[in-house]
Amino acid sequence: MASLPSDHALRVEPTESADFPPCDCCGDATRRVWGYVHAADRTVAAYFVQWTVGGVPAHGALFDLVLGRWGDGASPTDRVLVTLDYRLTDTGPGFMVIDSGGRPAADPAIVGRALTRTEVVGQSIVDEAFPVADAVLAQDARIAELLGRRGVEPAQRRPWWQFWAAR
Repeated sequence: MASLPSDHALRVEPTESADFPPCDCCGDATRRVWGYVHAADRTVAAYFVQWTVGGVPAHGALFDLVLGRWGDGASPTDRVLVTLDYRLTDTGPGFMVIDSGGRPAADPAIVGRALTRTEVVGQSIVDEAFPVADAVLAQDARIAELLGRRGVEPAQRRPWWQFWAAR
């Protein structure tokens, strides 16, 4: 993996979003938004952020980060999936690396490998994952609820896999 500039030099390109019906555990709807993160001359990641609408204090959110090569000549084997569990704590936002296996973005049509927590923590991949997550949190206005802000509009109803078909 290539090193990344600071999150200030990363540009987030929000693309699509979808709302899902209320879940059995809490009765609230789930929202997923996604897009790309670019450095000056290249795409460095795709991202998916998923959370329970109105339930961030109780449930947090999940950030699926697809890191690696994009564009001409790149294939899913050039990319890995890192998943971060997001929580809004008394001292501010925080991320914790969790296992990526079983996540929707772990699709072999998207990534070559879904990484475990052990494969991320203490490894150089964290130097890519956390700046990408910080840039998404700072720049994608659709996830304002994650920072305790209100007034988030309903998402478009489009299946997440159509996002990949358009690229």
